[in-house]
Amino acid sequence: LKPLWVKWLRKAYRVKQANGTMCTPCCAGESLNTTVVSHNSADGAVSNDVPAQDAGSFSGSAGAEVFGSLKEPPQQPEPAEGAAGSATSFDVPVTLASGAEESGIGLDLAQGKSLRICHVYQRGNIPRYNAGVPPDKQVRVGDFIVGINTNTADAAAEDLVKQLKEGGDMRICIRRPVEVTVSQLDKQGGGLGLDLSFHPRGTCAKIRSIFSDGAVPRYNETVSDDMKIQVNDCIVSVNGKTGSAKEMVEALGSAGIVDFVLARPAAS
Repeated sequence: LKPLWVKWLRKAYRVKQANGTMCTPCCAGESLNTTVVSHNSADGAVSNDVPAQDAGSFSGSAGAEVFGSLKEPPQQPEPAEGAAGSATSFDVPVTLASGAEESGIGLDLAQGKSLRICHVYQRGNIPRYNAGVPPDKQVRVGDFIVGINTNTADAAAEDLVKQLKEGGDMRICIRRPVEVTVSQLDKQGGGLGLDLSFHPRGTCAKIRSIFSDGAVPRYNETVSDDMKIQVNDCIVSVNGKTGSAKEMVEALGSAGIVDFVLARPAAS
């Protein structure tokens, strides 16, 4: 028979895990647990190129890699009046413990470059950093992590997750998001011509590649370079749907005419 204190301790540990107060990064190894779909079939349907991984292996209610506490609601620091655009790129000096340290942010995981921040929690290292800096230097929901200990923005999402998990003293390079709105894109009975990566419980879908045929390459031929749909853009809204990557991808496949909003890291 187990002593009563052992049984109580094990029960308390299980409850603590269930409440989300021990949120450790839990992607298998260093890979990104994502689904890849192609919007390029003749009938406009969505085809799965890679089967979805087990969503149950993810921590967090939003399907993102969680480095924060789920007991508390997310918070999004409000920009100071007149501060918008004054700091499109800045560094966040922070020290993270390896593996289990709560940094206080949730990340959308998708293949490609950069990581999009989908939650900022009330506790953790990033919220503590936010409390000590002016609003235009605070980390916000929708910001992108584009590098760690570097000034370039070429880091792969998988490498960034690995560095965050390893912990230590680091300088996280943040870029504010730039949004591009695409209105009334007519698929003309075909596909969009996009290859997307997303987690079924994530909040955005990232463009992995753009095919030579489809509604998107046709659209790109008609707009200026800054308005073109680009590889690594994150789709954050489709026909008014937001917050669920799975629902947005389904809407992209089912609708003949689509409106969507893209987010990408601002230029340095």
